[in-house]
Amino acid sequence: MNLEELKIRLKIPADNTKQDDYLKVALEDAIEAVQDYCKDSFVDPDTNELKLPGGVKQAITKLVESYQEKGNVQSQSLGDMRKAFFEGGSLNVVTRLLKPYVKKKVKFL
Repeated sequence: MNLEELKIRLKIPADNTKQDDYLKVALEDAIEAVQDYCKDSFVDPDTNELKLPGGVKQAITKLVESYQEKGNVQSQSLGDMRKAFFEGGSLNVVTRLLKPYVKKKVKFL
């Protein structure tokens, strides 16, 4: 996953480069967090390239979005438009998306 794909997933026009430096750092942070959480590098052993499944890419995108959220907002309205937030909401979605990709620890007795 690269900056270009992240911007597509976030619906940010390719020619809008105002946030590119921030998004690059946030993308790196999110990928690392997902790799740690899943206990998987997602690196193809044959090509040594990062191969992220679609669900993992969705989780990374949600994680980058959550970095930008204002955490204490309960609800926000502007005219007829209303948006509500709840604590941990985005992170709950990320956790659900990553659940199938988490490698289980194997214990030998």
